[in-house]
Amino acid sequence: MTAFWRKAAPWCAAMAIGLGASANAAEMIITSEIPLATNPSPYIEQFIAEVGKRTDGAIQGKYFPASQLYNDRDGLAALGTGAVHMVWPVSSRLEQFDARIGVASLPFALTTEEMTNSCFADGFTRMISGYLEPRGMQVLGFLRTADLIFLMKGRDIQAVADLQGQKVRVIGGQIMLDAMRSVQASPISMSASEMSAALSQGAIDGAMTSPAGWVDVLGNTAKYATLAPGMGLATSAVTVDKQWLDGLPEAQRKVIHDVLQEIIARQWQETVAKDRTLIDQMVAQGGHYRVMGPAEVDKLKERFVSAGEGFRNKHADAISQLEKIRKECIHDGK
Repeated sequence: MTAFWRKAAPWCAAMAIGLGASANAAEMIITSEIPLATNPSPYIEQFIAEVGKRTDGAIQGKYFPASQLYNDRDGLAALGTGAVHMVWPVSSRLEQFDARIGVASLPFALTTEEMTNSCFADGFTRMISGYLEPRGMQVLGFLRTADLIFLMKGRDIQAVADLQGQKVRVIGGQIMLDAMRSVQASPISMSASEMSAALSQGAIDGAMTSPAGWVDVLGNTAKYATLAPGMGLATSAVTVDKQWLDGLPEAQRKVIHDVLQEIIARQWQETVAKDRTLIDQMVAQGGHYRVMGPAEVDKLKERFVSAGEGFRNKHADAISQLEKIRKECIHDGK
């Protein structure tokens, strides 16, 4: 009986929110494993507040950060049950539903220039959403998580060879696991909430994560940070229960789309500046930050791109779709 109530608790919590809302209001429950102060949590709160304002309270949102209701993996699985309506996970979490979505996590594959180009971003969103819609989910857009950095407890990563033998927590699913093995590192997949204890206890030597992860999760336990430019642009995919969204009045659906697009446009600019501030904060506390030299970045890119060939060959259709969007929106100058 205890096990039953433990499993039922998240659903009961979500139902309680709905029962407490106005009878005429639609509930909008959003869950995340990210702490309240960490990107994209502040933007989720802004989204909820603005949607509520523009719908005159007809949509009442409730946010459960830091896995209070579900972590991202379980939250995505709960879409369609009524317990959760939206999840804003790191895009690699969606690979559990369709492996083709790994195209969003390929190292050296996406750039900020592309993702801030409205033509490219819209086409890419439709592409990824198309993979998920048969499962009752829809992607509404992508936020910037971070340009990923290596954060290490005791090793300053200056060259590709410095990664050899290191146990590194990675983000990006199987694709990044394969990439890290190509440089003879030992990649480990774990949620953000587990990183700090794992680093302190020696279960990992470091992590591939964001500047916010340095400040809010690992802190001074991670002494060394290294950016390899272009290596990994992590994004968060705003994922919604499609049946729930389609069931809303057209005017409310438009508000959700409009508010989200406004936030996305602003968020990409703001988070670049915020990451620089966070890095400066950690350096002021004694941390070490470096940008990997161009020659070593080229070596890393060669290894990582080679490691992704299996994915590219297996999912050539996804690669072809991406290249078509890139040609139409970037190379043709639109």
